[in-house]
This record gives sequence, structure tokens and C-alpha cells, in this order.
Amino acid sequence: MNLKIKKVFVLCLLSFSFCFSQVQNYQVREIKFITEDGFNIAASLGVNKTTGAKSSAIIFIHQGGSDRNEWSDLFEEFLKQNFTVLAYDVRGHGISDKVDDIYALFNDPNQSPNDIKAAIKYLIKNKLADSSRIAIIGASIGANLACVGVSKFNIKTAVAISGKTSAVKNLNGSTKLKLHSIFFISSEGDQDGMRAKWAKELYESTEEPRKLEIVKNSSVHGVSIFKDDPSLPGKILQWIRDTL
Repeated sequence: MNLKIKKVFVLCLLSFSFCFSQVQNYQVREIKFITEDGFNIAASLGVNKTTGAKSSAIIFIHQGGSDRNEWSDLFEEFLKQNFTVLAYDVRGHGISDKVDDIYALFNDPNQSPNDIKAAIKYLIKNKLADSSRIAIIGASIGANLACVGVSKFNIKTAVAISGKTSAVKNLNGSTKLKLHSIFFISSEGDQDGMRAKWAKELYESTEEPRKLEIVKNSSVHGVSIFKDDPSLPGKILQWIRDTL
């Protein structure tokens, strides 16, 4: 990446918007949708012009304290692979509506799961995907919400990076999880090894197909794990191809 492109990328992050190289066969636009409890959720929607309506769709959910821009590289890669992609700012983050208690957000089943429902509804209403062809890729709270998407909202397949068992159950609103077709990823040393422990717990609670990847000699959290294991984006793409 030359200096000019780096400068453009930094400006994009600062402006809370996606910025990609000009690729003729797809377009990215900024959208908003409203949840059933009245929150405005900001998102970036990417549509590949060559695939038409109802292509397979990916929903990206970022980690706590971040925003949708953390997914910019994978967002573009999935666009190039002919997927419809939607990355949103979880309520209380980015330029989505704020919340009164940011800490309650990570465990309250009546808050952030509504963001997923609204994202799914948007994709279906606008004929960008049908309910049987949607996947979620998430990190940290996004990983927990990806599991909830599978358990409660009939998401077909998911990728969960740095998830937490108790938070998944809290956000699910029940300790009875209905998990299937999830690729769990964690670094070996994240949170003194607890994230790897929780990834294994969730993996063991998931019906086939399922996959578990613990990155050795790493203690990073969320999407930073891609720096310690650059093979992971390719493995995620292959997982989605195989299961969606």
C-alpha cells in the first residue's frame, strides 16, 4: 500500500465511513435502519452489481468500544466474492443512537439483539437476501451476538471471534442455546486464557458443522488476531463458502 492510499484509508476511518478502491462491479452506500425499540442504527451496505437481488449476505458486528470500520478489509473481500455485505454500528457505538448504560448493553437481551433483528429485516425487506442465506461475522460482543443470531434468529452460519459464554447466554435471554454451524476463534492468551476456554465451551455446545481455532502464542482480542494469524481471513471466507 503506497503512502497516498494509506492517507485515504486513515481519512475514511476518521469520518466513520467505508472507503474502498474503485471496483466497477460493486457499490457501497451509507444507510440507517430503525430497531423495533426505536434506535437508529448506522450501517454500510455493499452490493455486488453482478449478482442481482438475494445473493448470500454477510452481517458484520464489531467489538465493544469500536465501530463497523474495523471490518473494512473483510467487508471489501466478501464484496469481491459476490456477497451482499452489511456492517453496522452497534447501538451506543459509532454514529448509531447512544444508550444510557453502555455496560448493560453487553448483557441485556432487550437491547443489542434488536439491532440484529433490524439488520436481518432490512436485508429481507429490500430483497438483498432471504432468511436462509444470511451469515454473521462478529468479534467480542459481535461474536456473542453472532451466536444469538444463530440461536434465536435462524441465522444459517456464523463466525465468532473472542466470544464469552456467559454473555452469549445473557444476550440470548436463556441458558438454553440452540447453536449450530459456528466457527469459533480465539487467541490462546486473551484474558489470561479465559477467551480460549469460552471458545471451547461454546464449540462443545454447538452442533455440526462447527470449527474451533485457537491461535497459539497470541493474547490479542477481537480483530487484532488477524495480525497474529494472517491466514484467518482466508479460513473465514472458506468457512462461509462451505456453510452458507
